[in-house]
Amino acid sequence: MDLVRRNLVLCLLVGCMSSGCGLNTAVLKTGGTGLHGTLLNYSCGARPCDPIDPAKPTIVITHGMNPLPKLIHTSLGRAGAKAIKCRCGDTYNILSWDWNAVRVSPFPRSAERIGKEQGRMMAAALQRRGVDPMRTQIIAHSLGTLVAAQATVCLSNQGPLAQVTLLDAPKLLHRQIFEELAITRHAYSVENYWAPGISGFGASVQCRGVQNYKVEGTRPVRGIFDLSVSNHVNVMRWYHQSMVDASIPCGFQRSVLLGYCGTQCSTCSPAQEEIILPTLKE
Repeated sequence: MDLVRRNLVLCLLVGCMSSGCGLNTAVLKTGGTGLHGTLLNYSCGARPCDPIDPAKPTIVITHGMNPLPKLIHTSLGRAGAKAIKCRCGDTYNILSWDWNAVRVSPFPRSAERIGKEQGRMMAAALQRRGVDPMRTQIIAHSLGTLVAAQATVCLSNQGPLAQVTLLDAPKLLHRQIFEELAITRHAYSVENYWAPGISGFGASVQCRGVQNYKVEGTRPVRGIFDLSVSNHVNVMRWYHQSMVDASIPCGFQRSVLLGYCGTQCSTCSPAQEEIILPTLKE
């Protein structure tokens, strides 16, 4: 999608959010967080700033640009951590990079600059926690995919990342992610889940080493005006559901770290969203 069309879609989404569309889902909620780039520890029994357990593999989750940081926030990190803990028990270090409060201009140069800046910050925070890239998966949505790509490159001096999962990486950023940063050179596995249509921002990537999966939404036109059902957000919601429900094909079922998944926590019962899940095509 060209820049003019993309900015029009963004304006429509902002108008929708300010008019009170239904945004209280597992991955998108009302209310700001005030966080400008903070690594939170959501592992079993951990407090947000606690160190990791070096004996465990690590899953890092991050979100994309927040157009209204004082009014809404993306909660994929917290929701994904809850789903994984309830399904797999005390198996992983589960971290979330939260930068919901960062204001991003809709213009590509600003988005690129901030995405790379957040990626360098996230990589530094992961290094301070002692994360081993070769036993780590990063899951990222939207502009967060550029954050993940930059972080992966910054961490590559310690070895390639085990897996990077990109959720509807905007097509406008593909050159930076796959050519400039060359993410496939710095990760053993790279997944690209993308959404088609006017309310989806991604596209298939013709790059060696990238596994492409098309996630088709059910309300692509309505999604232009209602962020909660846009194809772009639906990719994130769908991947979260794949963390909750092991019967959903692909998604978290393709995690290279899934073999570590332990016994479900008896005290957990992650709620499965009552949504019409989109279809997926490889």
